[in-house]
Amino acid sequence: MYRIPLSFHNRLLRGEQPTMYIVVSTPLGDRAYGNKELIAVFDTAPILADGSHLADGSWTAGGYSAGVLEKSGRVLDFGTFERTISPRTDDLLAAYSGKQRQHISLQLDNADAYFAQLIGKEPFLGRGIKAFVGFEDEPQANHLNIFAGTISEISMLSVMTLEADER
Repeated sequence: MYRIPLSFHNRLLRGEQPTMYIVVSTPLGDRAYGNKELIAVFDTAPILADGSHLADGSWTAGGYSAGVLEKSGRVLDFGTFERTISPRTDDLLAAYSGKQRQHISLQLDNADAYFAQLIGKEPFLGRGIKAFVGFEDEPQANHLNIFAGTISEISMLSVMTLEADER
């Protein structure tokens, strides 16, 4: 179940369209990819502060942005999210353990061989990946984390395909 912030809900009711993006956690840090560059969410200036809360509920510096190594618009297709809670077989006893975990397949632009070079230095396979939906001018804390998993397969051509399974 998702907890949706009131500001997110109100903006959806007004007909505004949220943006979807992914964050890949590599050994050097997090890398964010969307279908466009998310400037406001991943502001690079205030990432030196920890963004913690004060006792009165206010934020310290860096609280409204998330620090990432890269924030580029390289996602071509977010694919579909697949999850089922119904059993895969008709066997009643197997139904308790036979539920399908969530799976996503993403396509990223690799026409300039950017990812082919990057993966040699920072392997993506087996690393954590999260998918978020939110409005660019709101803090990442107000965005919905719709997927958290591990990258299980990578296909590298002019379009890099990432396959990830739920943790």
